[in-house]
This record gives sequence, structure tokens and C-alpha cells, in this order.
Amino acid sequence: MSSNITLFAGSQKVEDRSSAVIMPFDSSRVLFLSQLSEALLQGNYSAPLKALGFWLRESQIKAWKEEYKPNDHLLLAPIGRVFIVSPSNVEGLFAYSWSLSYLMGNQTIVRVSAAITSDQKKLFDLFNLIDEQTNGEALNNQAFLSYDKHSDWTRKCSDWCQFRMLWGSDQSIEDIRRVTLPAQSQERVFPDRYSISVLHLEEQDIPIISGLAESFARDVITFQQQACASPKWVIWYRTSKKIQTLFWDAVEKFIVGSFAKNETFMSAQYLCAFGAEVERVGGLSIVNYREIINDGVALRGVLGQFDQSCISEIGRAFPQNLQSISHYGLSHESKLELSKTSQVSQFCRLGEALTFTKNWDGVDLITVFSRKVRL
Repeated sequence: MSSNITLFAGSQKVEDRSSAVIMPFDSSRVLFLSQLSEALLQGNYSAPLKALGFWLRESQIKAWKEEYKPNDHLLLAPIGRVFIVSPSNVEGLFAYSWSLSYLMGNQTIVRVSAAITSDQKKLFDLFNLIDEQTNGEALNNQAFLSYDKHSDWTRKCSDWCQFRMLWGSDQSIEDIRRVTLPAQSQERVFPDRYSISVLHLEEQDIPIISGLAESFARDVITFQQQACASPKWVIWYRTSKKIQTLFWDAVEKFIVGSFAKNETFMSAQYLCAFGAEVERVGGLSIVNYREIINDGVALRGVLGQFDQSCISEIGRAFPQNLQSISHYGLSHESKLELSKTSQVSQFCRLGEALTFTKNWDGVDLITVFSRKVRL
């Protein structure tokens, strides 16, 4: 491997195409991920890393294995050589996508930002520690690395891989896709997405508004609203102004100081240029407008809001790149209606917008990282 690459974990010989075939849910790979999970849960790690540890617990992996077990007609096999380009705005996302590729038996190269965070360094240190306990066997065909984006390594990795997964902004993905893949290789992209909250609160919900507000605030302030799943707008469905005010009062207690004032001010001013009205400026700006403004500008510390009494009209207001709807008070029938009238990929409860699942952005990642073999 070239000297202009920084290898954080894994093997320098990952490009070797003669790597032995490992089938999905191989016991050695389940063991590595289980040990990683146990170390994260028992050690002194941050909440995001502990969330990763919980997600990779052995009981969860066993449940997946049971769900995807082969039958007389179909089995899963590894897709082969995988190249993942991870986003820089959500530091731990690479570990989730990589772990599923690893679990499916693939040989994987993961490109991360050169400016790794403290959590990423701790995670790579843990990878290397567990790998050393297996004499380097656990990660002998895996690599976590960075390189200058102007180098030819994106082309080399793209020529090498049989499957390429890109996470990032529309622009960064367009730039990488200029590097073509071999004809037989596949690709999955996760570009810019937009997420929204739909809230239906009634008088009976007033006693729990504080808890709902805290959960909502957690979805907003984690990753500084940069994650695609972080809500940018709130649509009030049949909710009184009195309850809306109580909710925002409660949210403000948890969110004050989470965003730089200049970011909040500039984002609010941007929306005001459309004729939107700023209702509250503090730790967060709440902006009233008649429709969702979504033209690719990254907003920080700002939430738009408007009222709607018709569930079908709510769906028609959503942008085409909608990803998640975090919600409270929506019935199953209402969610079905929103699914018909919008491009939503997933619903979640307040406080769970950033909880990663194997079904993400409308895609089953376990099947994406594997081949379905008809018997």
C-alpha cells in the first residue's frame, strides 16, 4: 500500500484479490464484533460509541442470522470486494456500514476523513487491540484509511471493488462518481437527505411535554443538526398554539448553547429572505413559513414550522429528498397516508431519529452487502 495513505486499522495487504472466501455470519467475524460490542459497553466510552456497542451485541447478531438463514431455495453469499466512502459530518457512521459488510464476509476498504475525531481514534485503537489478539487474522482483509482526495486512490479503490458505497453530500458524491466503476461492479449512494418532525399533541399530552421536548432536542443537537436524520422542520398536525408554545419553552431549556450564535443568526436571516418570520431567537431560531424551504442550503440552529390539519396535505409539502419523519401522536393510518403521498423512507419516535438500523434510507443493508443465490 502506498506511503501517501494513512492506515488507521486493518491490513496493508487488503488489496490482495486472493483473499479466502468467508460466508455471511462466519463465527470468527461474529466473535470479533461481539468482542467489540462488549468492550464498548464495558469501557469508558462516549454515548455514541456505547450506542454502537449496543447495536452490535451478540444477541442482535444472532437475531439477524436467524432472520437471514438459508433455506432450500435461497442463501446469502458475500458480494466480494467492497469500497465504502464514509461521510465526514457523522463521525461514527462508517462503523455501522462497515460492520454489516464485514458480517457478510466481504473484503472491505473504508475511506474516512484524515482529520479523525477522538471517538474515531478510540474505535480504531480498539479495532487494532482486538485484531492483535487474533494475530491479525480478524482484519487481515479489511482497511480503514484516508488519503488526499486529489490523489488517484479513489480510482484505484474503485477499479478494485465489486461494490462501492458512497455517503456524503450531493456534490461530494457527484465528484466521486466521475470515477467510473468496472462494468460488473455495483454501487449504492446515500446523498443529501432531509428530515422532518410531525407532531400531534393534545391537552392530555401536556404532562409529558418536557420528556417529548428533551427527546426532540436530542435529535436536533446531536451532530449539530448535520445528520440527514436530524429534523429541520416541524409540522404541527392539529395542535393548538398554546401547546406549541409549551413545547418550544421546554425544548429551549435543553438546546440553549448548542449552536454558535452566528450560525443561528445567518440561517435565520437566510430563511427571512424568503419572507419567513422569526418567532424566537435564542439558543434556537423558530421560523414560521407557509411551506418547507429546501434548496440545499445547510441550516444550523434553525427549525422551520407551520400548521396543517389535513394529513394528505402534509405529505404533499415534503421535499423529494425526504428521509425520516420523527413523530408523536401519528396513527398507523396517518403514517400509511404519508407514505403514499411522499418519498419518506422511515418513521421513528422522538429521540430515535439518529438510531441506526440495518434498514436505512429505504434499503436493507444486509442484502445490499450480499448476493442472493438461488438454489
